[in-house]
Amino acid sequence: MIWNLRLLLTAQPPNRPIAAAALLLTLALSPAAATAQSDPRLLDALRIAQEGGSDSARVLVTTMLRTTPPTDTLYPQVLYTMGLVSRNIEEMRRNYTRVSVEFANSSWADDAIYRMALLDYAGGNLPGATRQLERIRNDYPDSPVLGPAAEWAARSLFDQRKRDEACAWLAIGLERATEDIELRNRLEFLNGRCTGGPAGTPGPTGDSAGPASVPVTAPEPVPARTGFGVQVAAVNTQAAADKVAGDLRGAGFTPYIVREGALFKVRAGPYPDRARASAAAEQIRQKLRHSPFVVPEP
Repeated sequence: MIWNLRLLLTAQPPNRPIAAAALLLTLALSPAAATAQSDPRLLDALRIAQEGGSDSARVLVTTMLRTTPPTDTLYPQVLYTMGLVSRNIEEMRRNYTRVSVEFANSSWADDAIYRMALLDYAGGNLPGATRQLERIRNDYPDSPVLGPAAEWAARSLFDQRKRDEACAWLAIGLERATEDIELRNRLEFLNGRCTGGPAGTPGPTGDSAGPASVPVTAPEPVPARTGFGVQVAAVNTQAAADKVAGDLRGAGFTPYIVREGALFKVRAGPYPDRARASAAAEQIRQKLRHSPFVVPEP
């Protein structure tokens, strides 16, 4: 992922309610950024930036901005990519704003607005994040980012104690998240605050809803274990294990805890074969910055 967005999100004070959600955002490329880059020069610039060469990537994209006329249909894509490799938050926001305002009819405008909403959310500007996401819902109702936007709109609104509005957004997201299983899992987890918590636990009602990322406070049930699990942590207390399990659940995985001696081993799964477990381990590594590994289950 582009380094400056990661730096922005992980730099937040650790006691902020959004810390766990921000960690997920750090690794989340929105659909347009992930799949719609079409120019090989821009793809090369993103690859260089992801490998740590942000300065070199900016030189490549800046050259393209200078040599591409604003009337060229490629220009908003170049400007959007400049946002991805910007050297600071202000420059990033400026580039995304230009895309969303000057090229509002381009295929990059909705995604630029989405990223500005993420910047607002990570910076604690929850009303601002909500307004940006509402722009997507109102102006780009067929946007592919509407599903991810629903997740962060709901998180923002829950944090603002606006439960009913958050739940309305979740209904939109669940309708859209038909193919993205992990997004749907996260939306369903959040939706537990609208219809009842996970595993039948009653969820908060009215405006008493707390932060979006809720740690697990009761021991995770251990599923029938066959195949392979992904071990994420081995900790000394139930509370610490519950926290890791809650982070896994919030990221769309199914956690369980295995007690072995004095250790609480937090795992995701189980998975029917090693290949699927290995794929899940890589996703956990990217999303939660743990160092998971695959273990066989009896």
